[in-house]
Amino acid sequence: MSTASSEAQVRVRDGGVAGLDSSRLVESDVASAAARVRGAENINPGADRMAKALARAFGVWRDRDYARRRETIAAIARSAGYSVAILENSIDALLKPFTGDALKSIATRVSSSGRIDRPKTAGFIAAGNVAGAGMHEIAIALVAGAGVVVKTASAEPIFFAEFARTLAEIDRDAGARIEVLHWSRARADLTAALIANCERVVAYGDDLTIESLRNRPNLIGFGSRVSAAVVAPGATDPSRIDRVAELLARDVVLFEQLGCLSLHHVFVVSHTGDAARELAIRMSAALERMGKSMPPAKIPLRDAVEIRGVRERARWRRIAGEPAELFEGPRLEWTVVFEPRPNLFAPGAALEDSFKVSPGFRTVHVTGVRDLGEFRDCIAGVSGRIEAMAVAGDESEAADIGATVGAIGIPYVCAPGEMQSPPLDWRHGGGGFIDMIIGAR
Repeated sequence: MSTASSEAQVRVRDGGVAGLDSSRLVESDVASAAARVRGAENINPGADRMAKALARAFGVWRDRDYARRRETIAAIARSAGYSVAILENSIDALLKPFTGDALKSIATRVSSSGRIDRPKTAGFIAAGNVAGAGMHEIAIALVAGAGVVVKTASAEPIFFAEFARTLAEIDRDAGARIEVLHWSRARADLTAALIANCERVVAYGDDLTIESLRNRPNLIGFGSRVSAAVVAPGATDPSRIDRVAELLARDVVLFEQLGCLSLHHVFVVSHTGDAARELAIRMSAALERMGKSMPPAKIPLRDAVEIRGVRERARWRRIAGEPAELFEGPRLEWTVVFEPRPNLFAPGAALEDSFKVSPGFRTVHVTGVRDLGEFRDCIAGVSGRIEAMAVAGDESEAADIGATVGAIGIPYVCAPGEMQSPPLDWRHGGGGFIDMIIGAR
């Protein structure tokens, strides 16, 4: 009889069960995986033990010298064209919230909630843009007693598979609660089998992916989201501005700016725009430095074309007499576009023009706003799509901004440099998933 650990070692390879590659998977394989994690209910370790097993697994993965982590990061770097350094720092940020205390708190909430209608099985359709995206929901589901089946993305089939191995080695019963499979987006039959065989399914991806699954009543979708920052005058004081710029640049760089928590647009409260321009200059210098400590990824052609478009539009606006200014690194390594006033004041500008969604790969806009009212106007066109907001300022400024942001309903508000490390009980996408599993606070 094989152990959960040895079973994990064969199930998490290219497609899954008993060493089958993804091209050979059939619907019954997916159904069997769901049945196995559902059948493991009789050896459910319970919320406290699962939380402890996960805490140990996350603790092991936080060690940069852990062999499985090193090998995983090297493999992702090779397949995705990322530098090892950027992945090391990004994974550090991802794993930061998964402490023993945080997991214990989730276990306590699970035990005290009294809910009896939690799903026994949860499927996860992972996105390929950010390694480990979805780990918050997966950890919460496991602590809450669900059996979990993860369908990895073709672009990133490695991270969850290797983490599952670690969990199985730490605690056999905990490891029996998770299966990791892999198939391509083209295999709609296998995705349908996952949805049919799990009580709840969580899907990550772009809006088109989520829309294609929208008619499934048991599905929760996390579609395209963006994040931003607002900087008050206290944070642009000469004694603070370099540190703020460094931390915001880090928020841009981690995961190559491809996740829902990645920083796209920085708004600087500044009556004249001078402070906003100075922050843009300091962020440019920080991005240049980080290009040496965390070398940029190889940029796919489509994204490179979009970045060139961002640069050329900024150049032409400057030529046309508009007060836009471009700061750029060599080749396409980083790009900062500065404007002293929001584009919503330009002739013929639409509301959505005031918030710039980046093509990723270290491309960011910095805009001056006169006050928080103007800031609200700038984000009005995307307010329902903002996942996180970094806030910088002195104590009273941060409180005022926090109240403004809270009224908008942004799920995660944090200090600069913390955007990729939301707490475990982060109300991702508005909190529908965590409310379903645990219940609202």
